[in-house]
Amino acid sequence: MSSEVSQLETAKESIINAFLKLLYEKSFEAMSVKEIVQKAGVSRSTFYLHFADKFELIDEVRRMLNGRFLSFYEMENQQWGQPITLHLCDHIFKYRSFYQVEFADANAIQKLSNKLAAHLLRAFRDNDYAIFASYGTIGYLSLWIKDDFVMSPAQAAEKLLKIGLTNWTKELDTKFDSVIIDKE
Repeated sequence: MSSEVSQLETAKESIINAFLKLLYEKSFEAMSVKEIVQKAGVSRSTFYLHFADKFELIDEVRRMLNGRFLSFYEMENQQWGQPITLHLCDHIFKYRSFYQVEFADANAIQKLSNKLAAHLLRAFRDNDYAIFASYGTIGYLSLWIKDDFVMSPAQAAEKLLKIGLTNWTKELDTKFDSVIIDKE
């Protein structure tokens, strides 16, 4: 019985891996179940045992990969040994075929931004900051993806970390004070 379960999991993993590899070669819209099963080395009936269609497959991949993306915010920084931004950028780069599709969809970006904001709200306990940080992070990552990863994951992570650690209010406070003084 456990052998059957492990074979089913292996088949499902093969389907998911084949799907991710095919995303490098063609768009999701142009991809067929036939191509996915050929690449995975499984039968169509095995595919349909796990997924109703390719849309259910991409939803499963979305849950899996976005869940992993969000999990980086659930652990303490010390557990990772490196900045969270490096793990995020490494993850996105590793699964770039998926994230290129995902971040081309405005609805998907908004859903992920909202989920990230919820995670950040638990960490920072400030809704405004959580929303700002979430949408800024996803926006920055979207641009990195759109620019076809011109920077390495380490470079993108370093810039994202620098942006996150910048004291934006320092300059704003100075400018705001001078505006108030000018009006008096």
